[in-house]
Amino acid sequence: MKSLHFLPVLFVVLGTGAAAQKQAQERLPYTAIHDPQFIPASSATFLHDDDRIIGITVGRIAKAYPAAILSQHGLVEDRSPSGPIAITW
Repeated sequence: MKSLHFLPVLFVVLGTGAAAQKQAQERLPYTAIHDPQFIPASSATFLHDDDRIIGITVGRIAKAYPAAILSQHGLVEDRSPSGPIAITW
C-alpha cells in the first residue's frame, strides 16, 4: 500500500449501540457513525492502492475515511483539534 504510507491511522467501522442505530434508521436511510475507532495504516490490509479515501491532516494527526465504508453509512461524526467535523460521501 505505498499510497497509504503517509497515513498513521485509518478509519475502521465498529458497531454502534442498537438503540442509537434504531434511532438513526428512523431519521436517515443509513446508519451514521459517531466517534469512529482508528487503526494503524499498516493494519489496514483490507484496502488496496486503487481504493478511494477521504483524508484529513491536522498537524501531525492524519485520518483516512475509506469511501467504501462511507458509502454504506453516509455520515461519520468525528472530532478534530478544532472541534466537531462531519465526513460524508
